[in-house]
Amino acid sequence: MRGVMVWRALWAVASLAVAWSSLLPPDDLPPSLGLSDKVLHLMGYGVLGVLAVLSGLRWPWAITAVVGFGLVMEVAQGLLGYRSFEWADLGADAIGAVAGAVITSRVLDEVRRSRTLRDQEAKRQRRRDRREQERETVTTPRRNRAKAASRKGAPTWQQVSQRQGPKCWLCGTRTYADDRHRDPSGREHLGKTYPCVDLVVSIDAGGTYEDANVRLAHRHCAAARHHNPSLNQFGRPPRTYP
Repeated sequence: MRGVMVWRALWAVASLAVAWSSLLPPDDLPPSLGLSDKVLHLMGYGVLGVLAVLSGLRWPWAITAVVGFGLVMEVAQGLLGYRSFEWADLGADAIGAVAGAVITSRVLDEVRRSRTLRDQEAKRQRRRDRREQERETVTTPRRNRAKAASRKGAPTWQQVSQRQGPKCWLCGTRTYADDRHRDPSGREHLGKTYPCVDLVVSIDAGGTYEDANVRLAHRHCAAARHHNPSLNQFGRPPRTYP
């Protein structure tokens, strides 16, 4: 908004300058630097057309406003005794206004289009980065670990549950595959009674993924046994996510 107000102020100043030069007596006009009167009209009203569009007017209204201003100046010159109304000057005013307004409008449209495309691409990239980060931090590592374990011979908890039933081998109570929760960011949280694959003898101690060494357990019970291998009593853990 502040930028538009600046352009409007410049448009007003430029209009006053054009009006001042249009109504001065011919002998009081500043030197034209060798430029013809029509070229000066083209340049002056071209600048007014540019500033009108930059001030927020669409190009048809900008042209109408600037050409209307030029017509008022020509009529005012015709009413003065030392200046005269000239259709050629008004035509030069119109050509300058049209050129300035249309070119500026096309340039601004291209700038806005490029900015919109850049913003859209930035949004798409942010979405891609966010999805990639979510896959890396939540879904993909867990899925990749499961796939890697399966390739090495480790069964999934679903496979163990189908062969041995859904109960935890440590506490003897049922496991719950729905004891999990996904928060608004997409991160999945597994509860205490969620099933997992537990090994009677760990791989580090020489155990294998054979059926005789694989058991289904609560995540809570398996973690408790891992932290305290000598533990013999396991209480039934409560569901984390009802």
